Amino acid sequence: MPTAPNSPFRIHTALLPELLPLIGSHLLPVDLLQCVQVSRDWNAAFIPLLWHTIDSDRPIWRKILNEYDSDHAQGQKDEQWIQALFNKHAHHIRCLKVYHRDVFRFAGQSGTCTRLESLEVFRLDESETLKEIADQEYNISHGVGASTLDECEEAGFGDVVLLPWFEGGFQAEESRCRSLTSQRRDWFAYQYFWLLALTNPGLKFLRLNRNLWGLARLKPESGLYFKILSRVKSLVTLDDPYYGQSLSALLESVPMVKHLRLETVELEPALEVAHPHLESIVMSRTIARIRQLFNVLKHLPNLTYLRIRNLRLKEYEYFDKELNDWVDPIEEPFGLEEATAVLGGVHSRLESLVFDVDSCYAEMVQFLPLFPMLKPRDD
Repeated sequence: MPTAPNSPFRIHTALLPELLPLIGSHLLPVDLLQCVQVSRDWNAAFIPLLWHTIDSDRPIWRKILNEYDSDHAQGQKDEQWIQALFNKHAHHIRCLKVYHRDVFRFAGQSGTCTRLESLEVFRLDESETLKEIADQEYNISHGVGASTLDECEEAGFGDVVLLPWFEGGFQAEESRCRSLTSQRRDWFAYQYFWLLALTNPGLKFLRLNRNLWGLARLKPESGLYFKILSRVKSLVTLDDPYYGQSLSALLESVPMVKHLRLETVELEPALEVAHPHLESIVMSRTIARIRQLFNVLKHLPNLTYLRIRNLRLKEYEYFDKELNDWVDPIEEPFGLEEATAVLGGVHSRLESLVFDVDSCYAEMVQFLPLFPMLKPRDD
């Protein structure tokens, strides 16, 4: 609120630089937007707060991102306008929450979005702009099929690989009845996501989403997934529901990580070295053999929380072609004595071992001396 120059209550905001950030931390983005327009001093104080967390699911961002390439662009908020914003302010972003795939491109192309602490990907199934949706409806109604990567190259879109790192490891996905422009955006968005991971050494929290893999993929045999993550030295939490490779390979690439939230994980090859930094791991769709479980526990000495879907208490029978019959594999008994021997005196600080299937709890009761806090899942 403006005051008269001779007002006894007039206080120049520059005299209270420490007050503005304290105020700003309690304001909503819409209020912060008003504050930056008050004066240069307020602008300097509140702009970093306004851009600290960018959530593209907020109504204003959804509207801008859905309309930027069409005649509906509000107030000339077109692609160049959005890119200029990111070029100017992306260095303030610490938390980036992405619901629209084009945010990856704007942030990555800015060259200044390099101070992220948290990068979270949520659903991307509503990333199409109004123009893209209209084009897709036209293609469907006229029977226009999806274009392949080769067709894009013939159309002059052969530069879909952003980094030399992606050569040979990038696999573009054919995307239904989409235009070449839409598919190009998908492929670049996917690469810019990984580019953001590479160029933010202070990244602590990384959350992926299944929709991300609908844009494109890194070929598993390329090893790029592990190569990129190994560069994120500050990573504390990794949440990747699509990960389905080896736990051992993952921990080798992110040895300092403290929290893993995965779904299906391969527990072979077995862990061979200790990973003392890992404190919690969720493998919500993983079924482990009991020996595999204790191998994991042996090599995670500071684990306090572990959750898996189920235990495979015996090997499945298999069909022997020579005998022409189904055969039960010969298994050695595995109880408290064997578990204690596997652990070799290395006991984790496990406070809660949780199973999605309660029936496993009865089988695990024999190990209560090792895990007094053992409990079935109750949610």
